[in-house]
Order: sequence, then C-alpha cells, then structure tokens
Amino acid sequence: MSPAAARWLLVTSLLLACSSAGRGPEFPTTASFAEAPRRPPSFAAEPGADASEPVTDGESIQSAVVPLDSEAARDLVSRFFMAVLLESGKDLFPLFSAQASVLSEGSRQPAQALWRARFAQLDYTTLSGKVVATPAALRTYTYQSATRAKRDGVPVPAARDEVVVVASPSLSWAGKTRLFGDRLAFRLRPKPGEPAYEIAEIAEDFRLP
Repeated sequence: MSPAAARWLLVTSLLLACSSAGRGPEFPTTASFAEAPRRPPSFAAEPGADASEPVTDGESIQSAVVPLDSEAARDLVSRFFMAVLLESGKDLFPLFSAQASVLSEGSRQPAQALWRARFAQLDYTTLSGKVVATPAALRTYTYQSATRAKRDGVPVPAARDEVVVVASPSLSWAGKTRLFGDRLAFRLRPKPGEPAYEIAEIAEDFRLP
C-alpha cells in the first residue's frame, strides 16, 4: 500500500469513530410498542344505596303501610258513635266504604240508607255529649285471633288486613226508646289509597220501631 493510501484509510477510520461516538443512545419509537386497547378512566364508587337492596315504588310502599293497629281501629269506631249522636251524615258517611252494609237478623241493607232511616225515625241527639261506648271497652279481633273471635261468638275477620271491633254500648236506650242493639260488630278494611280503615260492615241485632 502506498503512503497516500495508508493516510486516507487512517483518516476515514478516525471519522467513522468520531461519528459513532457523537450519537446518543437509541430509544425505541412509539411504533415499536404493541397497540394497547384504550380504557375509560375509572373512579371510586360514590356512596349511595346498596345495589343489593330491593327498590320499591310508591305503590308497594303504600301497600305495606296497612293494616293499621288496633288503636286506630278503635278510634274509627269511637268517631262512628260521636257522628251518630250528632246525627251528622257529613261526619258519619265518609267512615263507610262504598259498599258498606248493615247485617241485622239475617237481613243485609246498605249502611247509608239504613242510617238515614234511623235518623229520620229516632232521636239520637238525646244522648249527645254522653259516652255510649268507651274506647277501653271496645274489643278488637284480627285475622290471627280468629279462634278467639269464634269462641266469643263475634264475626271472624275474613282476610289478613281486616279488623273486627266489637262494641257493647253502655247506653242503648233513651227513655223507652231503643237506639242501639246490645252489641255492634264492625268489620273494618283498609281504605284504598290511604293508610286508614273504613267500615265495611256492621252486624247489629236491631229493628226500627
């Protein structure tokens, strides 16, 4: 090799070495990574209703309110007697169900029509201000106490949401005029759409004079 060629080879080798030393480290480009599926950001669950709890609508909640307790049933019967002594159809008739009836001596009559007739023929205001049947004297029977109702000889609740309230008036007469039977048995049922009772039937041995 000639001296000129040797010098050229040396210069070329030095240039290549310098070029390699000047370059920085090589990094993989984004194209070299595998394409990963995109995922939405995740958040911690917010406090709220437990998903395991049953969700109930307004109707089912309302149906769970009734039947009411025995105290509410006795209160309804007490209001019945107060309305009767005032001869107030305005206060009395809303206590009845749409098909309320009175059962007496095997005969069944519409409750409103019968009490209109009793107000027309009898004077219940003569007992106004007096206590005909105290709330403590009212006896209640539920579906669960059907055996006791049979034993006492009173109407038996026919459904789980019925309550029978029995009243034995301490005042049944005004002078020589009889105003009530010896015993009245009220069959109460839940009032549709309301957390309250209404009178579905009254069993009373009573005959208008």
